[in-house]
Amino acid sequence: MKRIAIIDDEADARQALRTMLASFCPEVEVCAEAGSVESAYMLIRNSQPHALLLDISLDGGTGFDLLDKFPHPTFQVIFTTAHDEFAIKAFRYHALDYLLKPINPMELAQAIDRISVKIPDDLATRMEHLIESARTRKIEKMTLSGSEGIVFLPVNQISHLESDGSYTTFFMMSNERHLIAKPMREFEELLPENQFFKIHQSHMVNLAYVKKILREDGGYALMENGSKVPIARRRKDEFLEQVRLQFRFPPTNPAPF
Repeated sequence: MKRIAIIDDEADARQALRTMLASFCPEVEVCAEAGSVESAYMLIRNSQPHALLLDISLDGGTGFDLLDKFPHPTFQVIFTTAHDEFAIKAFRYHALDYLLKPINPMELAQAIDRISVKIPDDLATRMEHLIESARTRKIEKMTLSGSEGIVFLPVNQISHLESDGSYTTFFMMSNERHLIAKPMREFEELLPENQFFKIHQSHMVNLAYVKKILREDGGYALMENGSKVPIARRRKDEFLEQVRLQFRFPPTNPAPF
């Protein structure tokens, strides 16, 4: 049996989760319920759940405040939240599971299926990064599953991305490369749109590291780390405008390439 603790400040929400778990997740035992940070802290310590269904808004604080009390968590977390855009982006950046309210029973069952009895080795680090993101309201690292394992990439050190079908390679300013088994479109909506720009069907660049725009062979962006990234003709004018805005250059005539 998977032991689940339901942490939500609304009694009706806790009851709804209990009902859905009973109907769709027969392998689950609800071992604790709480609505506040303090009561949840004591119940989690006493009941030792495998996972939490954790709301962001709690009496006496937030779900992040609660997690901050467990620097070495012995449980996994499925976050439950209303449409909090920042929180959702933070969950995605740090590869953590979440459900949007009102909760769909089938999505709940799928999230429960993903819970493993063994705690992932990188869970504490991901939680630490999430709590720091919540505290500062900034998302500075991404958690990605690469070919060699889990990698934590500082967003401001990403030079550019290159797509190859269902795979994306992250090129870092240090010249490290990380191959991720996900298509680039999954990162387009995740990376800051005022910092990253898709200059080609298969390439996205960090505008902060564009060193030169070269005319050769139809146009390239020369990056600070020496990489040359092709510019699609249909993206050229918008790219030049984004570079101008990024560095606050005055308007100029389009580059002749």
